[in-house]
Amino acid sequence: MHLYDFEVLMDGAVVAAERAVRLFDPRAAWPEIARLAKRHDQPRCKIRVKDESGRIVILTGVVSVLRHARTLAA
Repeated sequence: MHLYDFEVLMDGAVVAAERAVRLFDPRAAWPEIARLAKRHDQPRCKIRVKDESGRIVILTGVVSVLRHARTLAA
């Protein structure tokens, strides 16, 4: 398992963070990203996921995540 940091960004500033989340790989991050997107449903918000070395492995917009979730639910 690996550790990942999740950050919610608004205009480049970190407004929320969850550190050291244990996941098998970055693909397992999407349920957590969806949960954060629902909690921080604001225009201009992004979610960034970093691996243990600080490298960005996922960077996505909250609006895109929520739109994708709605299409899956339809």
